Amino acid sequence: MHAEFVCPDFPEDGDRLLSLKEVAERLRTSSSFIGRLVDTGLLPCLRFRNNRRIRKFALNAFLEKHEGQDIYEVLEAAEAKHHET
Repeated sequence: MHAEFVCPDFPEDGDRLLSLKEVAERLRTSSSFIGRLVDTGLLPCLRFRNNRRIRKFALNAFLEKHEGQDIYEVLEAAEAKHHET
């Protein structure tokens, strides 16, 4: 039986940083769609110059908040509101 190694500095991966591509793969959508969610502020991210990373906690909070909703409709409403300002 093998013991599972747990790094003491990173006891779980809930705060793991995901690329837009990784988030897109998890949601079975495109990276450009995830980029639009980030650009409108619906999905918070960390920026490292030209790279954007999404905390797994932030992704899970976003999914829980919008459970049962059509995410495309949520995005389109946010983009419309964003263009008004």
